[in-house]
Amino acid sequence: MPDIALKLEGIYKSFGGIHALKDVSFELSEGEVHALLGENGAGKSTLIKILTGVHKMDSGTIQVQGKTVTIEDPVDARHKGIGAIYQELSLVDSLTVAENIFLGHEPTTSFFGTLRKKELIRRAAEYLSSFGIEIDPSTLVRDLGLGQKRIVEIIKALSINANILLLDEPTTGMSRVEIDTLFEIMDDLKLKKVNMIYISHHLDEVFRVCDRATVLRDGQNAGTFEIDKVDLKTLVKSMLGRTLKEEFPVREGRPSEDTLLEIEEFKTDKMLAPVSFSLKKGEILGITGIIGSGKSELALGLFGADRAIKGKLSIAGKEVRLNSPDDAKRHGISFIPEDRKEQGLFLRLNVEHNICVANIDLAIKNGIISSKKKSEIATDTSEKLKIRPLDIKMAVQNLSGGNQQKVVIGKWLCGEPDILILDEPTRGIDIGAKTEIYSLINYLADRGTGILILSSEFREMSAICDRILVIRKGTIVAELEGKDSSTEQLLTLALGG
Repeated sequence: MPDIALKLEGIYKSFGGIHALKDVSFELSEGEVHALLGENGAGKSTLIKILTGVHKMDSGTIQVQGKTVTIEDPVDARHKGIGAIYQELSLVDSLTVAENIFLGHEPTTSFFGTLRKKELIRRAAEYLSSFGIEIDPSTLVRDLGLGQKRIVEIIKALSINANILLLDEPTTGMSRVEIDTLFEIMDDLKLKKVNMIYISHHLDEVFRVCDRATVLRDGQNAGTFEIDKVDLKTLVKSMLGRTLKEEFPVREGRPSEDTLLEIEEFKTDKMLAPVSFSLKKGEILGITGIIGSGKSELALGLFGADRAIKGKLSIAGKEVRLNSPDDAKRHGISFIPEDRKEQGLFLRLNVEHNICVANIDLAIKNGIISSKKKSEIATDTSEKLKIRPLDIKMAVQNLSGGNQQKVVIGKWLCGEPDILILDEPTRGIDIGAKTEIYSLINYLADRGTGILILSSEFREMSAICDRILVIRKGTIVAELEGKDSSTEQLLTLALGG
């Protein structure tokens, strides 16, 4: 029987009368990668924040290396050997790689406390080299790619001699090559006896790197499974509390022949190259490519967030110029951005405010904003999208990632757009929430809305799109019918094969 590196028993945590965790127990064995799974809102993030000292549990016990401990705050967690890699990076872009790795515990002279820069660089280089990472420790973090930044985050956690490493959606925004490098580092960490808790909505990753998986559902334990003895269907059923009949719902309708949006040689000052394509009424059109291919820049241009410097954009046959998102909104265009926290939400404000802010005119009666009407709009939208918990007065920052994404979508849907642009709409959300969003996309398309989805999830593109455009280095290089495409084919085209 392996030794236990971490043991949690009977963990309870409530927020304002809402139970986030109810009698949760969890064990992490020495030398293990243990997945923590569950739908958005299942309690995973709350449990991780208790472990890292962000939240205090209401009751329960935590043991580290067999000793019962109290984790007072994030600094105390680090002192107890617990490090965390969050989905949102915590690096300082203006500092070097070495400075970020040792931030807060820099090597200094013993008397004057002067920073020993040469020692800083040397020790950072040793850490990077020990994992075969070819990154110059003197490089500014702002000059690194996202995958390299994730790796620096891991090295930073290990520099405090972390024995327990929490990885929360670590592959978000990473390319396939960068993900493979991360998994190689994790394999190496296992050999070095670093114990890891791995949180991901990508179950293929769980089967690749994890030894066991514990599932939370509605804040309670739903089961612990040996990865080599469980199948995907069983894990999904444990997460959802039911069998997922179909991840990608079958669409009933088909696009019309009427062209809704047409762009010709369109380019903004941020796009890599001019682009031309059309979108039909009721069509689900996918634009896919690897990270850095130019998808998001195109989306921001079509929403008027970036200035167009050439080309033509027509809506329903009429040429228009979009100088701002407000112009786009007036022409019936709505946009769900890639980064919901930075671009899509007012995190400290409540659900009601976030849903109504883009369509406040719907709540105005006789020139005055009606609180009752705002509440009705927010409640109706929340019920339709199954936002949980159903509390329109709750601050959005307290919702799970999947429910935050639903709030962003709800903000624009209550305005009933003619054209809906979605940039990476299912990133960082669970399989159940994804299926709900796919069903919503089908419903809107069948109603006549033109849907433009920009995603690097090739499997998703093949399953839900009527037509797919592949973009590489800012240029559209291929067009395929959705039903005739495959993940392998899209990846090959996106990479230039």
